[in-house]
Amino acid sequence: MDERLSFLRQTANGSVPTPCSFRHKAPGAEGEVELYYLPAKRSDGLAPEHLTIFVLGNPGLLGYYPPFLSHLHSLLPPTHAILATSHIGQSTVVSSPEQPLDLLAQLESKVELVTHVRHYLDAWAQERGQDRPRLAMMGHSVGAWLSCEVMKRLNCDGHRRIEAGYLLFPTLGWIANSWNGWTLWPIFHRPFRPLLPRLAPLLGPVLPLTSLPPSTLSLLRSPTIIQHVLHLAASEMKLIRQPDLDWIRSQRVKNNEEGLFGVWSAKNSDGWVGQDGPLVQDCLGNEEGGRVKLLDGVPHAFCLTQSHSELVAEVVASWIIPTASTASLPSSTDAQPTEPAGSNILPL
Repeated sequence: MDERLSFLRQTANGSVPTPCSFRHKAPGAEGEVELYYLPAKRSDGLAPEHLTIFVLGNPGLLGYYPPFLSHLHSLLPPTHAILATSHIGQSTVVSSPEQPLDLLAQLESKVELVTHVRHYLDAWAQERGQDRPRLAMMGHSVGAWLSCEVMKRLNCDGHRRIEAGYLLFPTLGWIANSWNGWTLWPIFHRPFRPLLPRLAPLLGPVLPLTSLPPSTLSLLRSPTIIQHVLHLAASEMKLIRQPDLDWIRSQRVKNNEEGLFGVWSAKNSDGWVGQDGPLVQDCLGNEEGGRVKLLDGVPHAFCLTQSHSELVAEVVASWIIPTASTASLPSSTDAQPTEPAGSNILPL
């Protein structure tokens, strides 16, 4: 078995994420990535029956997501586990490569991680005489695009190595033409893109006077992370174009535990989602089909507040465990708390 994944055998500490890391060796995507792991709550040494791999948005700072991850983990059966992955170069804990990775290189790193997790789980389950564990992807923003591409790559021969994908405020097409893509265009191009990391230290005296989240403060204090974030974002603008609607439509399968599911802000209020949102929702059958959820008042960066994090976690849990009651889930017309500043800008 791959010793890089030995952390998968750790026991749970309630629903508190366990920090760990994975060293990627894929050509063109070498480097260490920071992870959070929430093991299955049972402690019998068996492989989890269901593991969800969560791919973050951009910036991919794990510190934004513990309220969401912990609440989702608490809602799942004791046989379920969650593994959250950042992006190479976007961590205050592990070192960054000298050259930032673009979107396609980050994709190769995700394919490597998921492929090795699939093999590790299969070997572990065989060792203990278990049925094959179920594996799902979950992604926020560009993490949803990466999750879809990983599913397309690994499920290409008709075998569902990844059974399901949960898309959270996904950016699946024409991101450069979204409202935020237009208005923030200067920071993804010269001369501003190379200048911003160098200007970051000037913010140092001001940051303690702000009420920004700790992860945002960490980002703004790190010129290296800013460089990697902007490089990835510029790549997103170039590469995320026409969504693969035929493939997305094919993920609307009869089995309501497999295929694609998605959460969006209602009323087209997400500044990173443009015409791709309604197209993808239609491919998945809209809200009437049960695979789409539109949330009123919940912004793109849902992870910035406890209430929004818990709400989105409850939606995802209702898909992972379709037999669970969803009566308490709000409709797209229910009022939500006021959005915090910047919640419709980051992550990308």
